[in-house]
Order: sequence, then C-alpha cells, then structure tokens
Amino acid sequence: MLREIKVRTTRKEDVIDITEHVREAVREAGVKEAGVFVYVPHTTAAITIHGKTNAEGTPMLDNILRVATTEEDADSSQKKAAFVAPTEVLIAVDGKLLLGEDQHIYLYEFDGPQERSVYVLLIPTR
Repeated sequence: MLREIKVRTTRKEDVIDITEHVREAVREAGVKEAGVFVYVPHTTAAITIHGKTNAEGTPMLDNILRVATTEEDADSSQKKAAFVAPTEVLIAVDGKLLLGEDQHIYLYEFDGPQERSVYVLLIPTR
C-alpha cells in the first residue's frame, strides 16, 4: 500500500511532526506486520525520527547543520536535506508503529515555504 501525505510548510526552515499522519496510514492499511518506508522526494526536504528536544517540543538539528553548511553556500538547503536524509524505515505490528515512547517522525523543510509530498509505503510480511 502506498499513501501520499501532503504537508504545507510555513517558513524557510521548518520542522513538522508527521507521526500521526504515518500512524493513520498504518491503521488504514490494516496490516498485521509490515515494513514502513517514509520518503520525501524533494532535494531540499528530509525525514527523520527522534524525540522532542526543546521547549517548543520540536527537535532541532541547528547546531549540527550550522557546522555542515554556511549561509554563503549556494546549495546549503540541499546539503542540509542530504545530511538529514530523505527516508526512514520503520516496523508496524498489529496496525501500530513500533516507535519508542518519545520518538516522533519529522519532516524537515530547508527551502520553504512549500507544499511537500511525503510517501508512506507499507510492505506486509507474509
């Protein structure tokens, strides 16, 4: 099963929690067990999994990304997206994502605001 999730970012650099959208895709698929692939097909956006880490409850990779790129880089948005990566792989069991208690799935935007597509592919086990 393949599902497209549309996400509208609102800032040049943005972080959006898409965990509930992915959970919904898994629930609707009704799979007993499956590999879950979350992919964003944009060169200036990325997907990652981690816990909420700041007062706003949003994970920030600012310090790491600042070291990896500079404002003068013409392609800094693409470098940041490549560093974070366009894909995450998860596992679903009994219609639920296997995520740690504080883990969330995030879309990172590095060249917004934009409308982004995130694809969720479920591959059931036999």
